[in-house]
Amino acid sequence: MIINVISAPKGGGAELLVKELHKLYLEKSVRSQNLYLSGEFYELGENEKVIGGNPRSPSNILYIRRQLKLFIKKTDEQLIVHAHLTWPFLYVALATIGFKNLKLVYTEHDTTNKRRRIPLFWLVERLIYRRYSKIICISQGVHDSLSEWVGPILSSRLVTIQNGSRIYPVSKRLPFKNRKLRLVSVGSLTSKKNFSTAIRAVARLGDRVDTYVIVGEGPERKGLERIIHQEKLNNQVKLVGWSDRVEEHLRCADIQLIPSLWEGFGLVAVEGMSTGLPVVASDVAGLREVLDPDNPAVTLVEDIESVDAWVQSLKIAIDNLSNEGPEKLSVAARTQAEKFTLEAMTEQYLVLYRSLRKF
Repeated sequence: MIINVISAPKGGGAELLVKELHKLYLEKSVRSQNLYLSGEFYELGENEKVIGGNPRSPSNILYIRRQLKLFIKKTDEQLIVHAHLTWPFLYVALATIGFKNLKLVYTEHDTTNKRRRIPLFWLVERLIYRRYSKIICISQGVHDSLSEWVGPILSSRLVTIQNGSRIYPVSKRLPFKNRKLRLVSVGSLTSKKNFSTAIRAVARLGDRVDTYVIVGEGPERKGLERIIHQEKLNNQVKLVGWSDRVEEHLRCADIQLIPSLWEGFGLVAVEGMSTGLPVVASDVAGLREVLDPDNPAVTLVEDIESVDAWVQSLKIAIDNLSNEGPEKLSVAARTQAEKFTLEAMTEQYLVLYRSLRKF
């Protein structure tokens, strides 16, 4: 039995993947259960449960332990408990102390995090990572970064399984002539996503841009709103908040921007390219693996915090779209996206689980 533990059922990255993988497990008649540290009941599907109220609360250690005891009593088979994101990573490791009939797995979703900035915290983290039999890294960039962080002994437990993505139908886009550009970004409004640089670059493009829609929510909203007002972009840049209609926003755009300072993988890049959408993205480890720099639908930005660099790269992407046409770039984008399917990811996860126990 597979038990995924994650902070909440609602979200666009790890949360989305956990829900999609869970559905595929059930379709394959694999026993699967999702446990969420917070969330609303209307967000839940089959074999999903909210066990807490605040994902950061230490009381989740007791809630997780209680749920796992119930599962252990109901079955003689070994449990695979798979934690995702920071708080489940910490609390699952502590909640399972003393349990014998289970194996712990953790997925590392990013190349860095705030915990690594705490002096000497790597000593604590190595003790936590030691509790996990296998640690899945979603890209080689994540693997390399984590290997350096945990040291050579624990590095033997790392395995790289690239993320899969929802693959949307290809969208037929109008030729890019005699009209303004429609841009889109998808991601949380956090400093990591670097949307402030992208907004300032859009301001420099002037009336070449019709709209720049940013889909997501987070603590940087007010700061981004100030920049939008300062740059006089209120009619062009739209912060539309979190949405479960990401596909619709991707289909309405001509180019997707991913200005992240770092990324573990780049799930939204694959989703966008699956619709045939060209991408301008930061040249960072996780994204570089997903976005082949030789693909004509991809433009990578090296100096990712430079507004000038983003302006120049956007102009290159616009010229490329004008010269090549959306149909040719659509084929190239789709071809790249199809390398990263949820089905392939699911099979690799199941192979890993089977290496830890027998179904």
